[in-house]
Amino acid sequence: MTTLDYAVLNLQYMSSLSYSFEEFSNDLERTADGIFRRAVPPLCPECGVLMSRNGYNAYCKKYIGGIKMGRYICPCCGESLEDDRSFWEELKKGLFDVLDVFYHQLRFYAVPYQGISAIMKLVFPRGKTTIYDAFTESVEKPYIPPVDYSSIVHYDEQHLKINGTQKFRLTLLDDATGRPIADELYDNKDSETIKAFLAK
Repeated sequence: MTTLDYAVLNLQYMSSLSYSFEEFSNDLERTADGIFRRAVPPLCPECGVLMSRNGYNAYCKKYIGGIKMGRYICPCCGESLEDDRSFWEELKKGLFDVLDVFYHQLRFYAVPYQGISAIMKLVFPRGKTTIYDAFTESVEKPYIPPVDYSSIVHYDEQHLKINGTQKFRLTLLDDATGRPIADELYDNKDSETIKAFLAK
């Protein structure tokens, strides 16, 4: 079983960087060229024929590193296949989750984003905009329940002059919350206009 683990043992959140390749079968190997692939090529998902090795796909992340994943091709139908690289995505996510903890701690002590960016240059270079976006996304969004309007409404009208022209603002307000339900601007407020407004 292949395992990636952390070396900085005194950091509380570094355990999130531990990753085990448990979802891979034990025939996964890492070649001398650094390619992660199966020791025995898989069967073609389309026709069931043993596939042939077909090089690799490389995936890189700046300041983290890169990985090469084995690629296969079917000699009969030409179907292509690549080994699962989800462990690489999980490894990156684990690192960024740890960085989010750093951002939260520094923001708790009112360190500005520019200052956090300067600190991160010593650890893992990140721009202040990237840090701001990551911090904003990691903050739990509050749940705002929908507003239940009451069955009682208030009608209000205002007489306005806009550029010297008489206008009429008609508004319906909810009795319980005071929030506007409808709000329109009209040239006049005759009975037909008011009926049309209320009909909406």
